[in-house]
Amino acid sequence: MIKRQLTEFVKKEMLIMFRDKQTILLLFLMPLALIFFMTLALQGVYADKIYERQIPLVIENESKLPKANLLEEKIQSHKLIKRINLPPGMDKDRIFEYGKAQVLVIIPKGFDEGTKPVEIYFDPVLDIGHKIAVRSLMTGLTVEVVMGIDNLDTVVANLIIEKTKKNRDIPSPLQQAVPGYAIFAMFFIAIPMSIGFLKEKNDGTLQRLFTYSVSANTIALGKIIPYYIINVVQFLLMLFVGVFIAPHIVGSSFQTGNHLWHLIPVTLVVAAATTGFGVLVAALAKTPEQCPTLAATGAILMGVLGGIMVPYFVMSFMMKKLAMISPIFWAHQAYLDVFLRDADFSTILPKLAVLSLFALACFYIAGRKIKWM
Repeated sequence: MIKRQLTEFVKKEMLIMFRDKQTILLLFLMPLALIFFMTLALQGVYADKIYERQIPLVIENESKLPKANLLEEKIQSHKLIKRINLPPGMDKDRIFEYGKAQVLVIIPKGFDEGTKPVEIYFDPVLDIGHKIAVRSLMTGLTVEVVMGIDNLDTVVANLIIEKTKKNRDIPSPLQQAVPGYAIFAMFFIAIPMSIGFLKEKNDGTLQRLFTYSVSANTIALGKIIPYYIINVVQFLLMLFVGVFIAPHIVGSSFQTGNHLWHLIPVTLVVAAATTGFGVLVAALAKTPEQCPTLAATGAILMGVLGGIMVPYFVMSFMMKKLAMISPIFWAHQAYLDVFLRDADFSTILPKLAVLSLFALACFYIAGRKIKWM
């Protein structure tokens, strides 16, 4: 009997929900647009700084002898280096002041004879990580030239073996955007969900339902389950786009990790958290008109703090601490654990526990706030 009642309530809610085709369509189109546009934006803003940065460098070859020429060729052909030719008449001592380059390398007369070392000048604002990278590169290339070695990396290959996994803690732009904006859009389910709740409350529909021999829990589940299903389908569609379609359009890779089954519990818990947020908005809003404002404001604030709009790995130390108050942070990190870090389920479990507590808190507050729940 209860199962049949619940099925009928779910059908009713689905019919009501799909009458508002524009809102439902927006729930799917919004994350799609955000994934594509924000991936391209992240490529433009962060790829140059984080993923594939080339250091603008000026080479002054004062020697012009064979070893100096070979070193010059090796430096300018390296993928880390973007050689800059100074405009005629520009004083090389002021290249950093004018922002023309960030590194100046001088190969002096006497380099071939071994009487003068290579000189490196850095832009004072260049970060320490890139300074170390350039210094190491110059050291390696200079050793190759001086000692007559074709490729120093090949020589030391048997001495040093890199064991780093292919997965990275820093996601690619697409890896950042797909789970991030899928989660972000899932929180927007609060808008149609809370509006539907309040409309039925205000027009007396819910009160009439309680005149029948139906428990409050059955009514609540009948109204929640359709939106929960929409959220799960929403994420699955975004994942499909991220894996099979977006890489061919935006030119960015998407790793799925080696433990795809972990996506099942993660997605189910995240959908519970986003649905709970919708119920909470319905409990706090006094009119249907307040629902979009509360839901959108809450989702945007959680997205900003949670490392979606500003990637977590570029945040300051203080912002990284503040990010932990956002459920979006825990959801996003759980997905990155699956996609990038090949994390064990025991590593993901604490994040799911936080999201479960958030969902339970939302349902509890809503249940205390409005008696018709």
